[in-house]
Amino acid sequence: MDSETESDFEEDSSLYERLLADMTSGIFRNGTPLRVQAIAKRYGTSVNPVREVLRRMEGEGLVRFEKNKGATTTTLDRRAVLNIFELIKLVEPYLVAGFAETCKPDDVDMLARIQDQLREVPADDRPRFGVLDMKFHQIISARHYNDRAARTWLNQRQLLNTLTRNKILTKGRHRDVLREHDRLIEAFRANDRAEATKAITEHIEGAGRALVFHLESA
Repeated sequence: MDSETESDFEEDSSLYERLLADMTSGIFRNGTPLRVQAIAKRYGTSVNPVREVLRRMEGEGLVRFEKNKGATTTTLDRRAVLNIFELIKLVEPYLVAGFAETCKPDDVDMLARIQDQLREVPADDRPRFGVLDMKFHQIISARHYNDRAARTWLNQRQLLNTLTRNKILTKGRHRDVLREHDRLIEAFRANDRAEATKAITEHIEGAGRALVFHLESA
């Protein structure tokens, strides 16, 4: 990816995250028209990134385009959120297995440093814990040769994170995440693909139970 393309992608990603956050917080409710010029002005960008982001959101079911009406917001229901999680569940073990086979000691040391930071974050500091947890998993995905799979995982994980940003991190889940990360790190140090796959499967299953609890409590 050249520097210009990378810069464009970063701009699109930032706009995507900001617009998605405003949609899920209720600023843009279901059925709200999304005028390209108005969106560009609101977020201080040009119209081209706005068009790209709206098309991406259309593919994710967040936005619909109608003839003579343009783009409007839609609502993701419980089933849609679970479908997003199912896609992550399919892709992430593949990325973890690849990382386990090819990771270097420096890569694992980087994960271990993030894990040390996570240990210092209390369970009630959900935003800080979420940022570090995302960083932990992004390092794993970013090292995979299949950048399309990594991009798919990242897009869906960002979407899920935003949709569940108010989720309460229980003390039990906080403890389990740290334990599961430790297991992953140990498997990575041994370049043990099978053990890493088992560890990430357990990790995802735990996240799934927490997600269902969150949706049923909402």
